Amino acid sequence: MLVKIVLASLVVAGALVFAQREDVAQQWGVAGSCEGVRAPVDDGNAWYACTEGLLTGYPSLIGDQCTYQSRASGYEYWSCPAPVTRFASRS
Repeated sequence: MLVKIVLASLVVAGALVFAQREDVAQQWGVAGSCEGVRAPVDDGNAWYACTEGLLTGYPSLIGDQCTYQSRASGYEYWSCPAPVTRFASRS
């Protein structure tokens, strides 16, 4: 019985550590993600193309003062007055 409790605790702890790693969840398509794209017009804003995650759907950039522009070809496009730091330097 004690072995089962310890094993279950290890599995839960491992799942929590995995959940903290957003990059892994995004790479596997579980969580949506965004990447910077070239602006279609020179408006001085940073533009992002966001992909849908299996569990989370499309990320919302409203909290970053961004404006939703459109959805096309499986991407949502957002225009932001400043670069969004959580999407900086993704490779």
